Amino acid sequence: MSLIKMAKESIDVGIVVKDLDVAEKFYGGVLGLPIVREVEITADKASQAGCASGRFEFKAFQAGEVQLKVVQADSDPPPGGGIVDASTGYRYLTFTVESVQEAHDALVAAGVKMMGDITEVVPGRFIIFFQDPDGNMLECVGPR
Repeated sequence: MSLIKMAKESIDVGIVVKDLDVAEKFYGGVLGLPIVREVEITADKASQAGCASGRFEFKAFQAGEVQLKVVQADSDPPPGGGIVDASTGYRYLTFTVESVQEAHDALVAAGVKMMGDITEVVPGRFIIFFQDPDGNMLECVGPR
């Protein structure tokens, strides 16, 4: 028996960015994810919930069954993240795609920074890693 009773089949993910407008151009414009909601959390509410020390806002982008909540905090937190073996914690988001080559070509044409080459990790399964404007690591996985 699950400790928490899920109301849907997927989880949502929050990612903190420096500039919500720049992130919207990337996630909405470059990746083509539609915005499904915009929310402001006041400093009082953030403090009450224990999730932040001050006000923040986010835009939720629909990515399949998942909502990607892209958050900008008024406190201007320092950058985090890094490659997989940099530290523990959340490191990257994965998009399962129809063709890794097509995703790669479209991302490169849009000026997205690629972190490496298309790599076959198991027979018939390929990956590429790239970064959003804040340096957050993203992955596409699927057939070539």
